[in-house]
Amino acid sequence: MFELIKSMAFALVMVPAVMAVILGLIYGLGELFNMISKNESKNLERKL
Repeated sequence: MFELIKSMAFALVMVPAVMAVILGLIYGLGELFNMISKNESKNLERKL
């Protein structure tokens, strides 16, 4: 019984943690590509 409670507690802690990591990765990649696209558009304006 204690083993079941322990594994449930572990799952309850890990699910939000993993979701937060995934959301952080998505946000970080979005910011990274946003910076890259801003730099690309500045380079295109200079060429014109």
